[in-house]
Amino acid sequence: MKRKRSFIGFLSVVICVTVFAVGCQSKQPAVAPVAEPIIPQDQPPVVATPVNPPESDTESVDSSVPAPATPLPSSEKVSLASADTETKNATEPDSPKGKTPSSKPKIEIENPYTQAKPTLLGLTLKTNTSEILNKFGKPKDEFVMDEDADPMIVYDYGDFLIGFNSKKEVHFIDVRSADVDPGLNGLKLGDPVTAVNKALGKPTANSNYVITYKATGAMLKLDIDPKTQKINSIKLFAD
Repeated sequence: MKRKRSFIGFLSVVICVTVFAVGCQSKQPAVAPVAEPIIPQDQPPVVATPVNPPESDTESVDSSVPAPATPLPSSEKVSLASADTETKNATEPDSPKGKTPSSKPKIEIENPYTQAKPTLLGLTLKTNTSEILNKFGKPKDEFVMDEDADPMIVYDYGDFLIGFNSKKEVHFIDVRSADVDPGLNGLKLGDPVTAVNKALGKPTANSNYVITYKATGAMLKLDIDPKTQKINSIKLFAD
């Protein structure tokens, strides 16, 4: 009996300790869950902007390579073009009024050829340079013929030449174009020989190469092409 009580008492102590341990575990407070942060609805979420890393200072730049040119807008191109035009107009001299060397002089035959008063282009010999310039304007070219003892200044108007002696008077006139009326009663360069006598009468001298009309202080010379028998040169010069 004494051993049976001791076992029962030991069993009772074990049961009491177990019950006490279970009761302590059931009374431990529960761990509260972690609350998530509340984001206000009236504020947009903040978006992180990536930051580019700074360029390395050790990277070298080739200064010999020019930077690409930035194309100009069309309005700037128009402005530059207008400025260039204005600059060009400002630097170019104004064109002279009246006749210019580039335009053909207008020929008006006021005094046609006669043997008593020989003329060519309506001009008599000994006409001075100022009268020629007033009538025809500046020549296209000007040069000096110094083959003779008396050098001559020659005005080249393209269709005809006018030479002046040292006194600045007309010494010769040379017609070189069929487009010019030389004032020989309708006779022009390229006309046949048969038209010469009808326009000017009987010549002073006549050959297969030259027909001449001599007057006081002047000589009219017509060169003839022997093959075509047409006039290829008309000259009036001082005799």
